[in-house]
Amino acid sequence: MPGDSMRRRGFRRFTIFRFIALRFAVVGSISTAVDLGIFATLTGLASLQPDRANAISYGCSIVTSFLLNRGWTFEDVRGGVAEQFTRFIVVSLASLLLSTMIVAGLSAVMPALVAKFLSLPIMFLWSYSMTRRFVFWRED
Repeated sequence: MPGDSMRRRGFRRFTIFRFIALRFAVVGSISTAVDLGIFATLTGLASLQPDRANAISYGCSIVTSFLLNRGWTFEDVRGGVAEQFTRFIVVSLASLLLSTMIVAGLSAVMPALVAKFLSLPIMFLWSYSMTRRFVFWRED
């Protein structure tokens, strides 16, 4: 029956989505650990301003995220490394701007590290959506 074929295809796509989303979450956790560790070190030990520390720590997490997402999370489905990295940088710079605005705004009313933690769920949703749709999208 045609309906069965469509259901199987839909189930297959959902299973692939869950698998990719789980891997993206693992990569995101690793990248977040890099981001938070560097941010905490720069604000705590180096007494750097939160917005500057965020820019540096987020930049380090961008490189970590690209390498792990390209090599493990997503298949190399569209374009070469240079093209993907360029698109990834565009998404990451937009994410950096959004993250920095959130952290700077919240750190005016709470400790910087708390502000950083509160920005993480927003940044996860934004990053996954843009990475999947713009950087490593697949043609079906």
